[in-house]
Amino acid sequence: MESSDFFQVLWVEDDPEVTVAYPLEAENYDLQLVSFSCWDDAKVALVNNFEKWSAIILDAKCKYHRDSADNAIVFLREALDDISTICEEKGRIIPWYVLTGGSETEVSDSINDKRLKWDSDWTEKQHKKYYSKNVDNESLYERVKSHAQKSHKIQIREMYRDAFDQLSSLNSEEVSEDIATVLEVMHYPKDHKDFIPRLYYNSIRKALECVFRLANKVCVIPDLFFADGRVNINQCFMYLIGNDAKNVGVRCSERIAPYHIQSMMSMIVNLGNANSHSKLSDSEIQTAEDKIIKDGMSSKYLVFSMVLQLCEIVFWMNRYISDHPDKEENLKKCIPLTNVEKEVLDDSEVVGLLEEHEGICHMGAKFSVLLKHKEWLGKKVRIINYVDNTSSKTKQYPYFVREQDFELIEESENGSK
Repeated sequence: MESSDFFQVLWVEDDPEVTVAYPLEAENYDLQLVSFSCWDDAKVALVNNFEKWSAIILDAKCKYHRDSADNAIVFLREALDDISTICEEKGRIIPWYVLTGGSETEVSDSINDKRLKWDSDWTEKQHKKYYSKNVDNESLYERVKSHAQKSHKIQIREMYRDAFDQLSSLNSEEVSEDIATVLEVMHYPKDHKDFIPRLYYNSIRKALECVFRLANKVCVIPDLFFADGRVNINQCFMYLIGNDAKNVGVRCSERIAPYHIQSMMSMIVNLGNANSHSKLSDSEIQTAEDKIIKDGMSSKYLVFSMVLQLCEIVFWMNRYISDHPDKEENLKKCIPLTNVEKEVLDDSEVVGLLEEHEGICHMGAKFSVLLKHKEWLGKKVRIINYVDNTSSKTKQYPYFVREQDFELIEESENGSK
């Protein structure tokens, strides 16, 4: 293997016998250990060629300066402080590890907890903060290689640390992993040439479902929206923006989601399955993906924007829940629809073609439609929300629909009439 194919490891070790033997072992794990006998020299190499290094290994009983005596406390304190400062200035984490023959009493207390960002499971399994020479070498090499291979994900989680802290409230590691993957593709596209954007639309929809379930914990969205274990994402969305949740028979007495959050949620909701329920079957997911492709919405940039907006939605929801923790007060906002408001038209009445007669856009004989995108004329839609029509100009249609209140189902060849 060429040296350029190895992961480069900055290694501070001053024992000549060790510096000869260990690199040969490490090569079996695709690691090239580049040794320095004191921290002064290693620090210069770290600063001058920062992007070269995939990891740092420190022997605790090493020298801080060339003429210093071995002192684990001083060496680790200064080296670890320098590593943190340099990584912060450069905007990238380099995982570091301590491999030493020193005793636990003189080593452990000098190792700070910053390593838990990448190596916490080692501490949990082994109950120690460092790797012992001639005992843990192979384990360390395996972990260094593994961390180096997924280092981009480590960088992403650090770069968006505040977002992932917020996302942890959703209690879904699957959601966090998918979001991390999309952000990784956005920042490191060369390493993800086979990325397929449409495969992540359903992940984003699931994430929005988790947001709604989070809101349910303090009854910002009431239990009746979750009665059968399924989440009708569309109806939850309607409730949060103060519109009628007709399938549930209630509405919120006030708008909860501000307009910018409504716009973000609307894009996620309307790119999903027509009914936007949780627990979609494979066929329903495939149908949704086919719709995305057909509508020309398979751009990676659209996925990137949706993930970033999803993070903003989570930030907003967490803030709102923190400001409104009282379940009883939240439930008071849930009010039943009147008999007239609660009347729901059947599928034959809410599905049809967008048409235009005498300058008036409409769907069927019941809905006047405010249509800004005239290229949608002739397309089949499903009405998802409507209000009484109060316009004298279009009074022949009893209901009024805005563009965001219907979903495109499929394109028709009939065109406008």
